[in-house]
Amino acid sequence: MSKRTIENLIFKNKSKDQLIEDTLTSLSALLADVFTGDDVNELKSEFPENLKLKDIGIELLHVALYLENKEFETPSIEISIKMVIEKQEYELGIYSLIFNENGDQIDEILDLN
Repeated sequence: MSKRTIENLIFKNKSKDQLIEDTLTSLSALLADVFTGDDVNELKSEFPENLKLKDIGIELLHVALYLENKEFETPSIEISIKMVIEKQEYELGIYSLIFNENGDQIDEILDLN
């Protein structure tokens, strides 16, 4: 089965690109809140000292499909974005959103190194 055929079966309600865009938007909002907002989630202390928002680079790490997962009752799709401190080429952490088969977000994961 080709990649395109699989994508057409899985991403019926939202395309893979839309889910990636949703994840990037969510990460941008989270980082903006941490570095320029009220830090509602109190995450600022988890980041290296003197780190600025402009120092963080991002790249798509993976799009994963889970048919069975003990954490979720239904099949799910994980979009993961790697965050790096660009000047040092240091991996800062991974940000992931988990979506159900309808494209609705069911979980959010921030794993900082």
